[in-house]
Amino acid sequence: MPGQILGDRYEVEQQFGKKLGRWTLLARDLRTEDPVILKLLFMDEDTTLDELILFQREIEALQTLAHPATPKYLEYFEIDLPKDGKALTLVQSYIDGLSLQQFLQQNRRLNETQALWVAKSILELLCYLHDRQPPIIHRDIKPSNILLTNSRHHLNVYLVDFGSIKSLNSYSDHTSFTLVGTDGYAPPEQMGRRAVKASDLYSLGATLVTAITGIEPADLPRRGMHIEVETIVNTNPAFAKWLKQMADPNLDQRFKSASEALAELEQLM
Repeated sequence: MPGQILGDRYEVEQQFGKKLGRWTLLARDLRTEDPVILKLLFMDEDTTLDELILFQREIEALQTLAHPATPKYLEYFEIDLPKDGKALTLVQSYIDGLSLQQFLQQNRRLNETQALWVAKSILELLCYLHDRQPPIIHRDIKPSNILLTNSRHHLNVYLVDFGSIKSLNSYSDHTSFTLVGTDGYAPPEQMGRRAVKASDLYSLGATLVTAITGIEPADLPRRGMHIEVETIVNTNPAFAKWLKQMADPNLDQRFKSASEALAELEQLM
């Protein structure tokens, strides 16, 4: 695969991810010499309609997004495979950063200042996504989908992988028959195939608790379904209380919107 040229333009350098029927590749644009990300969906008898719908949603979303904290859409094309079938290919900009998951795997943790900044950065992006018409819900916020880069001692934060997004419209009751999200980071209503704007807030809250403590969601101490945030997060008590509300399993106890959560957070900074 490395060295192979796709779309008469992109030379594959490395495979980043591989799931059944889906590949993520790092490639070099031979025209611009820029690194890019190629996301491939292989079309065969095992491809489901849900996979096709989600892939198309990701393409359509990236085509319309214009935010510095998201990847940029570059191109879409189809590849004929050597045997019967084809692969749909999404080309997007490459962000040269360290994922929050990689950060944790290095046995590092976010301190309070860093956690506040990551929270603020992602919430500002969620305000942008949720306020669009129709609103876009990411549905898969987790450490591996948050990238960090340093620029002159300034921490830049990005949210990637829009392969699980859902657009809400006036005809939608927010119910999805496609189960997406990652266990431990997805809220109860989403695991029940229902997603609302506040679902992303739970995922961000759970991500921040893990990033501060280094404890995976499955191992977090809980009382019932509630994470015992105040007993494990060594931060300003007001920030711990904010995190607890973000990751509240009860939808009616969570912040109602990203803008409400952001307003409360900014009072702590």
